[in-house]
Amino acid sequence: MPLIIRGLKPKSCEECGQEAVYHRAERFSLWLDYFLNPIHRFLDLIFKPLTPITDSLLNRAAPAISSGLSTLGLALKITEPDRYSTETAQALWSEAKKRKIAMSEIRPLGLPRRFFIARYKNRIWAFEGLPRPARSQPSLFWIDNKAEVKKRFQKVGFPVAAGFLCRTQAQALQAFKNLNPPLIAKPFEGSGGRHTSVHINSESELIKGFNNACEVSPFVIVEEELLGPVFRITFVNQKLAGVLRRDPPQVIGDGHSTIQELVEKENKNPLRQGPVFAKISLANSYAKRELDLRGLKESSVPAVGEVVLFHFKVNWGVGGTSRDATSLVHPENLKLFEDIARYLKDDIFGLDFMIQDISESWRKQKRCGVIECNSLPLIGNHHFPYTGEVRNVAGNIWDMIFPESGQSPEKLKTA
Repeated sequence: MPLIIRGLKPKSCEECGQEAVYHRAERFSLWLDYFLNPIHRFLDLIFKPLTPITDSLLNRAAPAISSGLSTLGLALKITEPDRYSTETAQALWSEAKKRKIAMSEIRPLGLPRRFFIARYKNRIWAFEGLPRPARSQPSLFWIDNKAEVKKRFQKVGFPVAAGFLCRTQAQALQAFKNLNPPLIAKPFEGSGGRHTSVHINSESELIKGFNNACEVSPFVIVEEELLGPVFRITFVNQKLAGVLRRDPPQVIGDGHSTIQELVEKENKNPLRQGPVFAKISLANSYAKRELDLRGLKESSVPAVGEVVLFHFKVNWGVGGTSRDATSLVHPENLKLFEDIARYLKDDIFGLDFMIQDISESWRKQKRCGVIECNSLPLIGNHHFPYTGEVRNVAGNIWDMIFPESGQSPEKLKTA
């Protein structure tokens, strides 16, 4: 009987959102990353010629190791997605099944850690999160570090928010004097908008935001707040796989319904009944603050077409929505994204870009740019949009790993 650990979850935290983390552990982990990454880079450079050999050995050894752990009751082997599987894992599994790729997840002590093994014919591929041709790529050492991305992108001329990496409160206050509010204070690394403060217009608000970010991060980025929705641009094998517009929880006025009534109506949407999209909640400090900023109450009646926001985050867990926008991207914006892809030289990455209108050139819009990059983008977002076209990003990934799996027998014969 496998040893299964359940219930080891951190306490709920409004600042963490749906994916709460242990604050001290997260902070300590980022400290370790900061000091160990240079050593890791050096070792990677020294042993880079051996990478193909070590990758091959790991692929071959992974099945035996997982079987051994399962036999000893130290791990679970999952061959189908379950309620603990992410949307990304579900998308990979679904596409793998169509291609006759045998995919399984290994959960040490029963805990989902995103360790997978994929088999296609006589080939085996072991991976964490997402499969990529090379486990070690130069940009992987810094792509998730928001401060490093900002520094490098500024140097080569890619648009990013003006800002600074602050180690102390004094540095944060100095940054406030050199930037144009409203500002944002956020952890220098991490995802999901955890412990991020927005709409900062005063020094007292900045101090509060700085301390909030410091709960999970040793350093804090203070930067100018960009305008518009967040667009997730996903690249696979240096090619654009999809562009998804992600909006925070919101309703649109009809001229006669109150905000409360509009929310109740929106929450009846079948898509908001789970498991992907959540209902909009008015019972939190974020919703109250967004309404206060606009001088609105739950009983207010917004005008026809007026957009009312309830959170700054675009996550599904707080009521955010998404829709495909791949066909709307302006040619100059597409060129910018492709230039970034060539610069990163990564097989898979996600780019979060804020802009008011994706169909107009970024050069003509104010306060737009890259807010972060992600080495393990949530590709499930493209497979489960709230509205719009589904983009088969998982298919693009399997085409890169097992090219033959996506071809029909007839095509294989003539290839």
